Amino acid sequence: MATIRDIAKETGLGVGTISRVLNNTGYVSQETRDKVLDAIKKLQYAPNGVARALAKKRTMIIGVVVHDLTNPFVPGIASGISDEARRQGYTMMLLDTLWQMEHELNTVEMLRQQLVDGVILLSPANANVLKRKLSEVGLPLVVIDHGEAIGTSDITVDHYGGAMEALQWAFECGHRRIGFLAGPPGLRFSDLRLRAYLDAMNWQHIEIDTIDRHPQLPIAQADFRFDKGISATEALLQRHPELTCIFAANDLSALGALHYLAEHKIAVPEEVAVIGFDDIPTASLVHPPLTTIHQPIYEMGSASARLLLERIQGVKPLEQPEPQIFELTLIKRKSC
Repeated sequence: MATIRDIAKETGLGVGTISRVLNNTGYVSQETRDKVLDAIKKLQYAPNGVARALAKKRTMIIGVVVHDLTNPFVPGIASGISDEARRQGYTMMLLDTLWQMEHELNTVEMLRQQLVDGVILLSPANANVLKRKLSEVGLPLVVIDHGEAIGTSDITVDHYGGAMEALQWAFECGHRRIGFLAGPPGLRFSDLRLRAYLDAMNWQHIEIDTIDRHPQLPIAQADFRFDKGISATEALLQRHPELTCIFAANDLSALGALHYLAEHKIAVPEEVAVIGFDDIPTASLVHPPLTTIHQPIYEMGSASARLLLERIQGVKPLEQPEPQIFELTLIKRKSC
């Protein structure tokens, strides 16, 4: 690739003159400008955008760290981020950690090298540690949807309230024997949905970390995954064949439950009802369509990008005392 020095050699002009033409700064005669532009065309010179951005201490790139690209929830968030970033002249760099703490730390360590102007973390497993690492180098940050501490998120929803609303609908439909497909333990939003289930079933005395020691509870670990949703539903119904409703901590687990029930010719909702959480695009396309809690996924992504860019530009402080909380909506479909 041609460089500025190649253009200088071709034209017999100084590097400073070439730079003034490229950046359209300072005075350059039209004759000189034309001479430089002709050499650029001849040598097929293309400016190194990254190098120029680094010289200005701006790369116009934001890093987005997500937990699982296979989860349909994630592309919805990423789409909102990407559209807003593009509208303001930025590019999005998407990085997947596969729910692994080690991957999170390695990814953030790479971003600390100032290859991006700011970072958005989606559902990090250890938000406080990651925030500290990024703040050490002054890198603007936005956290979507909870780390392990209440004050960690910038963009979030009322997970406990949403789960309660889903369970209230199950009660109104006449269900009392309700099982739960739990998400990964230790993630605050996952634990909040579990806590809502326990409270709704009047089991407040059962602590989250003792669930594995209470096999009589109709709870199975599905970890937000479709395949685990299938196996967890099988385990749940083998232990508790009396269940008339299954509430899943996310839609992928709920779709796994629907798949298992269809494979075993168990009618939904006549024999067993199913409720999910998220309202991913496929939730309305399956048979029967899934009753679920709708999260404004795209809007949350867009809002996180706007907030991050305001922090990058110095419009907003690097931290704010209260998170922006988006409303959830119960979507009543035919699975319950």
